[in-house]
Amino acid sequence: MPYSCTYCGRTHCGAHKLPEKHECPNLAQANTLGPELRQVYQTTPSSSPSKLSDKRVWIVAAVVLVGAIAVLLLL
Repeated sequence: MPYSCTYCGRTHCGAHKLPEKHECPNLAQANTLGPELRQVYQTTPSSSPSKLSDKRVWIVAAVVLVGAIAVLLLL
């Protein structure tokens, strides 16, 4: 399957689709875009530590509430 290079516009096979694999004349430009994009689109954990601790507080509160209700029902 042919691939078109984003930086030079030439068409290459799958083995040479990356700029560094086909001696792209715009390799310097291709190398500068990677780190910038990684900073902008950096993956973040699904739950931050503060949200995680908030969830734990709610879970503990729910367990205590259920325990208190169980004690009241047994009296």
